[in-house]
Amino acid sequence: MAPRVTLLDAHVLDDHISKIFIGQTLKVFKFLPSWILNNFELEINVILQFLLKYYSVTKSKATFGQQMLGVRFKPDQLTDTKLALFQLFTVGAEYIQSKVESPSKNYLNNINALHLIVDFLKAASFLNFLLFLQQGKYPTLTQRLLSLSQESTRKRNIEYTYMTRELLWHGFSELLLFTLPLINYQSLKHKVFRLMHSSSQHIDKKWIEKMPFVCARTVCSICQEKPVLPHHIKCSHVFCFYCISSMRMVDEKFECPECYHFEINIIPVILD
Repeated sequence: MAPRVTLLDAHVLDDHISKIFIGQTLKVFKFLPSWILNNFELEINVILQFLLKYYSVTKSKATFGQQMLGVRFKPDQLTDTKLALFQLFTVGAEYIQSKVESPSKNYLNNINALHLIVDFLKAASFLNFLLFLQQGKYPTLTQRLLSLSQESTRKRNIEYTYMTRELLWHGFSELLLFTLPLINYQSLKHKVFRLMHSSSQHIDKKWIEKMPFVCARTVCSICQEKPVLPHHIKCSHVFCFYCISSMRMVDEKFECPECYHFEINIIPVILD
């Protein structure tokens, strides 16, 4: 018997393949008159899903998702009668449910008994899913009603070296995912630059008290763009208020990136 994860993955793959196939086909039909798609979109979907089921289950005894994952229905159980009922219960039931839940007015939408049947089938599908998690045999309600078991067409041999490598990699990745967001990279970068330039002798002290001059060519020393709400930290360089404020939120000891002067106060530039 195939694993539960493989059976569920095959069911999800079938849904994705169906959506891709129907979506690509509807793009071809967009050149037709709009009233055709507006009035017969559900019917076109039913025909396309019937073709998918016919060329997969009827021909190969397995859906396309099952074929990709090496799973199939047991050939001795998939008789002609069960094939017809499988098409009816899957494609036909989805069509009726879509018609009942459609906001447009149609003859099926006005039958109150169908609403109760659809709700009952939803509840039965949920109970079937719980049973599948316990037994691992029938992932859908249709397969349980028709007693369609599935089997693997290929064996998976997993060595202990592979499992050990996977466990180590997952443990390492979880450590990185939980640890990396806690590291303040901007603060570390500023500390490295501070150490690299701590012994530098080219810092001119007269820039400290020099008022910055703002003109048309002045740019922010952080983002290298025209400063928005220009501010300074008692040196001759100008910063955007957002740039210098965000840097100070990351690192309280952030210095001017050009002259490496530090001033705790952020002072607005007075424009003449």
